[in-house]
Amino acid sequence: MVTTLLALSCVISSVILAASPSHKNYTLDTTAQLDSLLNVHIHNSLITQQQVRVSSIHVDTVLTRKIYRLRVPSKFSKTMFHIRLHKDLNRFNIETPAKIEFPSRDMHIYLYSEGTVFRTIHLTTDTDLDTLRIDSLETQSN
Repeated sequence: MVTTLLALSCVISSVILAASPSHKNYTLDTTAQLDSLLNVHIHNSLITQQQVRVSSIHVDTVLTRKIYRLRVPSKFSKTMFHIRLHKDLNRFNIETPAKIEFPSRDMHIYLYSEGTVFRTIHLTTDTDLDTLRIDSLETQSN
């Protein structure tokens, strides 16, 4: 009886395994592809190029890390930006841990894979952008 149940469970497990879709991981061949994905994500988040500053630091003789500094209005959801970025990059096996600074609530997102940080994103609240958005909306409605 036990042998029959064990054999039946093995057959059922084999059917489930065969029927489940295979997990496909995508890879990025260059850091330029990562930069392209980041730029698309930034653009889709309605962050303008005037709000973005990119700088580079040399980590060692082989690796240069880019730091993206994004100024965002106070109503901008940094958490939602982080969640969407994580969903976009997770399929490439890129982790996106974040750190929030208090009381400013600025967010630092680190993009890393296999123990190497490739990019850093600093999301900084800029209240001047709140009035610029209101002014631009009023101009558009007139």
